[in-house]
Amino acid sequence: MKKALLLLLLASVFIWSCDKELSEEEIKKEMLTKKIQDIIPQQYQDTLKKYGLVINEGIKPPNVEGVYSAKPLLLEKSNRPGDAPGMSFLAAKVQFSEQNNDDFSIKLEGRNFLNTIDKSIKTAVSGDGSLFTVYGTVKSESGSNHAIFAILMSGEMDGSNIKNLKYGLINVDNSNGGAVFIKEGEARIIYDSDKVSEQISSLDRVKTTPEESVYPVSAGSQ
Repeated sequence: MKKALLLLLLASVFIWSCDKELSEEEIKKEMLTKKIQDIIPQQYQDTLKKYGLVINEGIKPPNVEGVYSAKPLLLEKSNRPGDAPGMSFLAAKVQFSEQNNDDFSIKLEGRNFLNTIDKSIKTAVSGDGSLFTVYGTVKSESGSNHAIFAILMSGEMDGSNIKNLKYGLINVDNSNGGAVFIKEGEARIIYDSDKVSEQISSLDRVKTTPEESVYPVSAGSQ
């Protein structure tokens, strides 16, 4: 009888422990979903997915902290008239720092993704194993006009480097942009064509070769 009671007690503790773990996991998933939705609404996530960006979901992303060089950057797909697959972009750099997998926060600072200097307003990170996606919003300014862009960067950690880096840019708020920027909802999927974004020492100014060109996010870049 005592043995049966002991087994029942142990089973109850095991079930309670499993339920607690499941509950904590569900809470973290919900927290991450809310953070991502605050950065980029689902409709715009769907747009980026439609044009080829893989979003690596999960609540156990790898450590992606570091500074990385991305070049040569080429356009994969776009929903903008006049954008041609294969057109090139300036070499860029990105720094990920202060990653916290408890609340999925991370800092993102870049060079030449949208502006000469890009600093994220809101950020989050997701992923599992070696795969990750970093989500950020960046304010792009031109005179008195400005627009908010979401930038999502996906890739795979391979030692100290990032493999198969691909990112999506989409205008998520053009309420103060006028006709200066690409339209709200317009997007580009861009990838590092040599498949390896090497870790480097700093975000010092990116050096570009004469043949590299930049296609900005202004409405006139068609």
